[in-house]
Amino acid sequence: MSGGANYSSSTKGGAPAYWLRRAIHVSMAIIPLLYYRFGGDLAAVFNLVPWQLVLAILLLGIILEVIRLFFHITVFGQRDHEARQPSSFFWGLLSVGLVLILAPPLFAIPIIWSCAFVDPLLGEMRRFAWRKGLVILVGWLALLVIWLFGNAMLGTPWWYILIMPPITLAAEAPNLKWIDDNAMMQLIPLIVVLFINIV
Repeated sequence: MSGGANYSSSTKGGAPAYWLRRAIHVSMAIIPLLYYRFGGDLAAVFNLVPWQLVLAILLLGIILEVIRLFFHITVFGQRDHEARQPSSFFWGLLSVGLVLILAPPLFAIPIIWSCAFVDPLLGEMRRFAWRKGLVILVGWLALLVIWLFGNAMLGTPWWYILIMPPITLAAEAPNLKWIDDNAMMQLIPLIVVLFINIV
């Protein structure tokens, strides 16, 4: 990949897997829309309510991830280091599930969309060595648009537009080995939302 770091070299499957990984990340944005539109009907098929269906999927995901880690397996689209630590796919699944279970739509959709769209955007800018200040500015503007949408279309309180972009950017910034930024970008805003609404 000319013009940027060759991240595909550490991704099982090379460049096609790298771009599939990016596509899956962005496609997370459709999950809450499908959940709120069809979740009730699908859950009823199994005699469950929607949050119970999500919980069942999360438990299945945890079991599969434990098995994968036990055998040090990486599948197409995963990176080499994920053979011995929870994968980005797993962290994304876990975080989206918890957001859907614990947050109402007016918060859940902007939180999930922030991760789905802005995380890969920041990653690509860093891959092409954009200046740090410009990466932060573009990330903040993208998050601002998402939370403006939440306010206009979902009724999210307007002042979340002020607090959520910097909180989400701060959550994404640390490069932690034990937890992926897919989780940080969703679970930290989720904790903030729960704290504000409980207090």
